[in-house]
Amino acid sequence: MKKIIKFNKPYVSLHTKKNLLSVLSNRVFADGIFQKKTEILIQRLIKSHSIKLTQSCTSALEVAMILANIGKGDEVIMPSYTFPSTANCVILRKAKPVFADINKFDLNLDVKSVEKKINKRTKAIIVVHYGGVPCDMKVFMEIAKKYKLLVIEDAAHAFLSKFKKKFIGTIGDLGAFSFHETKNIVGGQCGALSINNKRFIKRANIILDKGTNRFSMGKKNYYSWKDIGSEYRAPELSSALTYSQLMKIKIIQKKRGKLWNNYFNALKEFKNELYYIPFLKDKNKLSSYHTFTVIFKKKQIRDNFIKFMYSKNIQCYFHYFPLHKSTYGKKFCNYKLKYTDDVYNGLVRLPLYPDLSITEQQKIIKKFIFFVKNYPFYKI
Repeated sequence: MKKIIKFNKPYVSLHTKKNLLSVLSNRVFADGIFQKKTEILIQRLIKSHSIKLTQSCTSALEVAMILANIGKGDEVIMPSYTFPSTANCVILRKAKPVFADINKFDLNLDVKSVEKKINKRTKAIIVVHYGGVPCDMKVFMEIAKKYKLLVIEDAAHAFLSKFKKKFIGTIGDLGAFSFHETKNIVGGQCGALSINNKRFIKRANIILDKGTNRFSMGKKNYYSWKDIGSEYRAPELSSALTYSQLMKIKIIQKKRGKLWNNYFNALKEFKNELYYIPFLKDKNKLSSYHTFTVIFKKKQIRDNFIKFMYSKNIQCYFHYFPLHKSTYGKKFCNYKLKYTDDVYNGLVRLPLYPDLSITEQQKIIKKFIFFVKNYPFYKI
């Protein structure tokens, strides 16, 4: 059987087993030392006011909506080209997600589309840094100030991305990170909330601990119910796994960056009418190198490409089904989003992870070039 080049493989270091065994030995599975150490490490690493480790990026977004006081009758603007969690956190607060279009050059929110959808019910904007490429945060923060809106950064793809030397996830009022097994840093199911507006910190501690003041009761020997909340915090095993990854963050990012640039430098030379690479290099933006994405001009070409690559034992995938086109999303949106639709029809992601060898990557590039040079004159 020929070896399959997988789309993704979570990175595992020698520290991983040691840290997990430490948790098992200590028999502390919640609110333990690794949870606290990981929060402190991330806070220092990205210069956040406060980091709270959560069960997932989804959990972080849900807490963000509570802190932002999003409620019935409110509207929150976001891209349609994102994971359902970005919209679910709004719907769970009985508010309305409003879908704006993206631009085709970095697949992030189009500022003109966003501004057209702002009205008196608009309470916040959720910016999604697609693929680890930062949105233009200067523009979005200016819009937020102009209309008195909150900005929440969905930075699921963008841990360690930067905009103008400032870490993504720390620029808006709140930021949410993912350490899911498909992300650069792997915690199994894990995430983090960056609290960048200091007025939210005290309430966040209560919401994260099921609405109680258990961890802030001071000299009192009891705690009580103070607010709404749930069990949003990361368990100790996930925290230990995330911590072991963070100890190797320089190695992980260096490998991902090298692979990303290899793709970019090789494939930009062979661009033609079949596809384009959406990410333009920008001195003001540092990517986390989460994904390498190519946009084919037609859905049929994209689908044929994926089929072709699978025939060569290479796994490639498209990405999100736009929320505004989905069954549930149609309840909130009855209009078209041109660039979102075009991107959905043509987007494909190539394998990108630290354990991908240069030999494997060269094979991927070779097969890609063969496809675009010979399409449609070959047999799959």
